[in-house]
Amino acid sequence: MNMSDTIVARATPAGIGALAIVRLSGPIVLNVLSQLNRKNGFEMDSHTVRFARLYDTLGLIDETVVSYFKGPRSFTGDDILEISTHGSDYIVSRLINACVLFGCRLAEPGEFTQRAFLNGKIDLAQAEAVADLIAAEHRYAHDMALNQLRGGFSGDISLLRERLLNFTALIELELDFGEEDVEFASRSELRNLVTSIKQRVDEMGDSFALGNALKRGFTLVLAGRPNAGKSTLFNSLLNEDKAIVSDLAGTTRDAIEDNLNLSDFVVRLVDTAGIREATDAIEREGINRTFKHIEASGATLYIFDASEFDFEELFDDLQKLQAKTNRVWVVANKMDLNVSDLDLLSTNIQAKTGYLPLFVSAKDKTQLNELKAEISNRFKQDLSDLTDQTVVTNVRHANALNACSAELESLLYGIDNGLTGDLLSFHLRSAISYLAAITGKIDNEEVLGTIFSKFCIGK
Repeated sequence: MNMSDTIVARATPAGIGALAIVRLSGPIVLNVLSQLNRKNGFEMDSHTVRFARLYDTLGLIDETVVSYFKGPRSFTGDDILEISTHGSDYIVSRLINACVLFGCRLAEPGEFTQRAFLNGKIDLAQAEAVADLIAAEHRYAHDMALNQLRGGFSGDISLLRERLLNFTALIELELDFGEEDVEFASRSELRNLVTSIKQRVDEMGDSFALGNALKRGFTLVLAGRPNAGKSTLFNSLLNEDKAIVSDLAGTTRDAIEDNLNLSDFVVRLVDTAGIREATDAIEREGINRTFKHIEASGATLYIFDASEFDFEELFDDLQKLQAKTNRVWVVANKMDLNVSDLDLLSTNIQAKTGYLPLFVSAKDKTQLNELKAEISNRFKQDLSDLTDQTVVTNVRHANALNACSAELESLLYGIDNGLTGDLLSFHLRSAISYLAAITGKIDNEEVLGTIFSKFCIGK
């Protein structure tokens, strides 16, 4: 990959559309535009837009609008040209081929963003946030990616790194005076600093569970007795026939999953086998998998048949679920089957089990919107004030923070046990390197290649 080449790629999705954008970045973008326009010395001021007819060897390609951004005041830091053309695949293909003919090279996946990183326009965490922002499917994912792209997370990391670097410099200064008994870095101050930084690093590392759930979707398991209507509710919530519905008990043997898009985030719904004494080995395995899903879930929606149930079975099931997860929500289904006095039934269930049920009819889709709103509100209890917090959503960042925390723990042990300055410096520099790896203060082409290869062409 030659970073001095002028690269070209389509920056909008493939397929027929009203418009498509072809993006160029590099030193000869205006020269390429001159050849496309069949005018010598086609000039444009930076951050301006012009109309242009573009040609190739076959003739007129299209009448377009071109935007020019002169480096370093551009996304990549190099000169950028963006050509807005009609959204025909044929037109876009001819235009890109003409750009290559006139001196461009086809861009590699993520190469535009990689150039922005290498030119110092953004750091590595911000570059990864570009991909997260493109992939955001709901408000919280969008807000977290945008905060990271604007440098919120990078700023936190840089501040922690700078505070450690200051003490590292003092300790390494002591090494230059090894023959003299001097201490430039107070060990008590260093211990207080490392303790506070480790607490902050651990907080950010621990936020990954929430961040990953927000990014990929909270998991909500539907559990209950056979024929309670789990699969019907699963289909009704998704408004699709995903799960097989039957009056025969034990129809669902293995889990079925799909995404439920709520207003602000995504919930991963999991329909599971009914909880009961299994009649065969296959059903037994299905029930075992049900409890494994419950243990790993963000919450469990326990569903029972409000028209026909046993309080003892209900209480027993809820006790089993409580042993697997600390978040169980109860839904009374089949309220369409002439269930009498819902208020009295609700009061009795709450008195005997401690749970206040939500009443729905999955078959008639009664109260489903209210159920979705309640699911959303209960998950949102974990999301209060997220705008003021740094939430880690990237597994690479979480691993780096955990490794940094381990080095800081070793550093605290070394301070308490009188380790020499050179060993303390080793742990300090290791901790700093893990923080630096998050924002890209490293020289490792393999890591960069792995990250940017996941980007789409043209970004």
